[in-house]
Amino acid sequence: FGRNIMSSDTARGKPVKSYDALDVAVALLKRREGIDKTLKLVRYASIFAASEAKDAFGADSPFVASATALEKSIGNARRALRLGKFLGNVQDLRDELRDAQSRGVSVLKRWTSAAAACALLEGAYYFLEQGVWLSKAGVAMREKTTLDRLVRWSARAEVMSYVFSVSLSLDEARACAVARRRHERALSMELSRDAHDVDSDAVDTLRSSIARERIEWRRAVLAIVQDATDAVLSFEDALDVPGVELSHERFVNALGLLAAALDFHGKLTSAIESLDDE
Repeated sequence: FGRNIMSSDTARGKPVKSYDALDVAVALLKRREGIDKTLKLVRYASIFAASEAKDAFGADSPFVASATALEKSIGNARRALRLGKFLGNVQDLRDELRDAQSRGVSVLKRWTSAAAACALLEGAYYFLEQGVWLSKAGVAMREKTTLDRLVRWSARAEVMSYVFSVSLSLDEARACAVARRRHERALSMELSRDAHDVDSDAVDTLRSSIARERIEWRRAVLAIVQDATDAVLSFEDALDVPGVELSHERFVNALGLLAAALDFHGKLTSAIESLDDE
């Protein structure tokens, strides 16, 4: 696990710090989001492996049974973590409304902004997922019809939250691209001066800004791909129309693994950046 993997020290003009794989693992797994996304990656890897093993060894093989049991167990464990995520979304919604109020935004626009809608819908999804967890565990709402409704409405809230999340990421990607082009023009103008007139500090600052904006743009694009992939996976449950389904099992499993890998990549990057900031 190399020190320079996904590091942004150079882009931010910070001195290189020394840490190893254990430091990164601790930074990742000490956070709820890090644990959740690691479990998500393991779950979708188990689903993909079990699906592929069915073709090679048969549905009754011990490996398939073990992988299936693992992914179901992880699925329930991840639902138990979503109470904290629900409270996090409530906090995000509160902070967004307060920020909008401080900027003099009207009440209607505060509640209908993309950020507020995203936090509200994500919160609804995570809240309903608590009901799904309790129903599947047999604690409450044990009727299958109730469970089906909970799954359907949680999937609908999830898909709609992705719509607003993609919108926010698109805005961020556009803003990063505009800022990068502006700084590139400024850098080009600075470098076109005579050698003795070039401000080396300004050049370093501009190059650092351009590198940082490229990283942020790439992160926003990856977030769009991830949200779009997750939305496709949830669309079938949200729509709940007979005959409308993703029938290609390998394609669906590959999409799930891609979404999980992108999610994990994002949290791993954040963990490494937290070490850089220490």
